[in-house]
Amino acid sequence: MNIPAFIARGIAEQDARDYAIVGCVELSIPGRMYGLHDISMFNMLRCLELTLYNNPEGFERFADLVQAVKQCIAHYIQLMITGCNICDTAHREIAPTPLLSTLIADCLDSGADITAAGARYNPSGVQGVGAANLADSLMVLKYALPWSDVESDQVLCDYPTMLAALKHNWQGAGEELLRQCCIHRFPKYGNDIDEVDFIARDFLAFYGHEVEQYSNVRGGYFQPGSYTVSAHVPLGHACGASPDGRVAHEQLADGGLSPMIGRDVHGPTASLKSVSKLENHLDSNGSLLNVKFSPASLEGASGLQKLSSYIKSFGRLGIQHIQFNVIDRKTLRAAQEHPDKYKNLVVRVAGYSAMFVELSREIQNDIIGRSEHELS
Repeated sequence: MNIPAFIARGIAEQDARDYAIVGCVELSIPGRMYGLHDISMFNMLRCLELTLYNNPEGFERFADLVQAVKQCIAHYIQLMITGCNICDTAHREIAPTPLLSTLIADCLDSGADITAAGARYNPSGVQGVGAANLADSLMVLKYALPWSDVESDQVLCDYPTMLAALKHNWQGAGEELLRQCCIHRFPKYGNDIDEVDFIARDFLAFYGHEVEQYSNVRGGYFQPGSYTVSAHVPLGHACGASPDGRVAHEQLADGGLSPMIGRDVHGPTASLKSVSKLENHLDSNGSLLNVKFSPASLEGASGLQKLSSYIKSFGRLGIQHIQFNVIDRKTLRAAQEHPDKYKNLVVRVAGYSAMFVELSREIQNDIIGRSEHELS
């Protein structure tokens, strides 16, 4: 983590170093901080959907669409902050936590509950979810539609036709062909392709800078993050079909910084490089890249050496957090069908581990559907 950045935020140098050392997904200073790390999940793809539907006449320039999406994001961030502060106030007034407060040094000194700003540091973490789907969708719209400020030899349709296909969930005449073109003809985030990766970078940075403008009712500030826990499934359910080829209510990309399932076709090192292009230092509330490996590719001493090199590359690229599942799709499907035989099967979801057979069917399918990479 960027320790000088935390010091600039008013965090003492030694506390900042503890912050960097102790943090996992949700970065925290033990005994000094009360961070509401998951007080809200922000659906970035939904902002694109609202922008498209609120402007059925379309836009003349692609840059105008991008600006409109950012304005939508800024508007809903403001509403999110208001809601978070209402929730925070309710905690203070009707649900204080005296037992937890006894574990915070400054609360003991002041006699104030952590919900009443008793801790030394009082951030609130809000996660930006769906950046991969947003970037993929904007990449499709940039080149599949005609714009006055973009030259493209891959134009597929006009704005009203695309909007109709999304409203029909790709079920109208010729719309499945259009969907397949949207999936396969245009670059996707997570494959080390600068243009689409920089769209994700731009929007995550915009989200982060917007969030950091706000303070909470405990005298702390709001921190941007990008990890989903398992919210990418219900947040995807809240969205209709999107220009990246998603069907209505399909999950969003898992993890927070992970590519959309099935779109990372250039291997695990390409995904690392895509994530490294983001302004990861802005995610002071944490971020996450999920990776799934085939067990066969990591067998023996050579397999461990490959994994070691991969992890070293992750560190050198300045990425905050990565987690692995090393399991094949066949085993996961068997566990779905015969849960009594796989009661001890543990998997990583998105920031936490769980017994696979205890997860919902939707989360199980998400883990099964993640790309199964090999290291060479």
